Amino acid sequence: MSNGRWARYALERYSLLKRWRELAAIIVRACREVLRECKVYVVGGAAEERLTVLSDIDVVAVVENPSMKTIETVIAVKRRAEELGLPQDTPIDLKILTPQEFQDLVKRGIYKKVVEIEPLV
Repeated sequence: MSNGRWARYALERYSLLKRWRELAAIIVRACREVLRECKVYVVGGAAEERLTVLSDIDVVAVVENPSMKTIETVIAVKRRAEELGLPQDTPIDLKILTPQEFQDLVKRGIYKKVVEIEPLV
């Protein structure tokens, strides 16, 4: 990729990342449609306000039912989010965890800051 193309790509990607709250709200809506009962959090760089052009938006959906923790479920949520308006090239890292797994990661400091996200109304 030439320097000019990389610079354009970097600017477009960073502009998208700066909209993380809006984009995460779309993911919440998709999660609730696919998973039904869940809480959705943003963690990592977006939550900690340290996004860079190389970042992604780390999203955690917390569900009671561990059988929902499959790659098929993640794909279904991402597909539904795109149908709801999430740009296809949005760098989303979606994880599905149980409440215990999520709390364990928070207690261990893996997730330093968590931001609960609600769907846009």
